[in-house]
Amino acid sequence: MNNTAVKLVLLFIALVLLQVLIFNHIFFLGYATPFFYIYFILKLPVTLSRNMVIFLGFLLGLSIDIFCNTLGLNAAATT
Repeated sequence: MNNTAVKLVLLFIALVLLQVLIFNHIFFLGYATPFFYIYFILKLPVTLSRNMVIFLGFLLGLSIDIFCNTLGLNAAATT
C-alpha cells in the first residue's frame, strides 16, 4: 500500500468513528444532524475510477448504517 491509500484508510476510520461517537448526538434546533463523514468522498483523489468512488461511498454509508441502525439510508445516499 502506498502513502495515499494508508491516509485514506485512516481518514475513513477516523470519520466513521467521529460520526458515530460524536456527530450523531448533536442536533441543530432539535432536528438536523451534521453528516461530517461525507468529507471522505470529497477528499478522494480525482484520478480514482468512478466505480471505486461509488464502491467506497457505498462502503462508507454501509459502515455508518451498521453502527446507527438506519437500514441502508446512508448507504443509498452516499452511493
